[in-house]
Amino acid sequence: MVEGEDAKQGEIKRLFFGVEIHSPWPQQFPAGRMIDESCRHLTLAFLGNIPFYPLSLHLENIPLPLIEIGTCGYFDECLLLPPRHANVVAWHAKWWDHGGELAGLQRALSTWLTSLGYLLDNRPWKPHATLCRKPFDGQKWMKTFKPLPFFTGSIHLYESTGNLNYSPIWSYPIRPPMEEIEHTADTAFLIRGRSVGQMFYHAIAALAFKAPDLLGYLKQEEDIKTLDDIIIALNGVICRADAEIGCPMKAVSFHGEINELSDNILEWEMIIDV
Repeated sequence: MVEGEDAKQGEIKRLFFGVEIHSPWPQQFPAGRMIDESCRHLTLAFLGNIPFYPLSLHLENIPLPLIEIGTCGYFDECLLLPPRHANVVAWHAKWWDHGGELAGLQRALSTWLTSLGYLLDNRPWKPHATLCRKPFDGQKWMKTFKPLPFFTGSIHLYESTGNLNYSPIWSYPIRPPMEEIEHTADTAFLIRGRSVGQMFYHAIAALAFKAPDLLGYLKQEEDIKTLDDIIIALNGVICRADAEIGCPMKAVSFHGEINELSDNILEWEMIIDV
């Protein structure tokens, strides 16, 4: 919801729509003007400096596709943007399901904003999370990059308030696709998805939040139909990683069952032996 009404209907704000993003970020980065972890996002549509009040009148009618939960993926490349005279360091986002849901959302949002008369960048969408702005040493950033998993959260209309701070002024809540929970002895996650196959990739992301190197041992799993299929495939990833580099996890337990929630989302409690 919009957090209050602007007293001044003509007040100009620097605005963009984006989706929050979460990752096991490194504790240290190369030097640069860093964007705070709480402000990192994937931009969906950049509006620039516009009067907020007219847009606020339409926010209740945004034609958002039905997205009940976020999605998981991984950062596969460090980008210096724009390429010729880089001002920012960003990590490119890639999905195991090709990002179909978010790409559809980005197109629908852009079409709607264009219909309202807003001018948007019409270049193909290249999802990325900006981490820092110049000055920075681009070569150091490129050399130190390693793939990391991520998951997306809620959709926001952000206001850029200066000094690399971005504040949500309207939000559309999205349930996380994975969520670490307390467990008596081991590590545990709630894994959510719209299909068993999607749950497998969300579970892989959860494991990689604890051990990012696991991303290098994932094989394309084309026949995930049951919970046992998920667990066997996950343990295959752990086994391959442990044989080459060692792994802080022993195995995913053959535990629990897949439950269907009231909103047609599947959920499973994943227990990891450590």
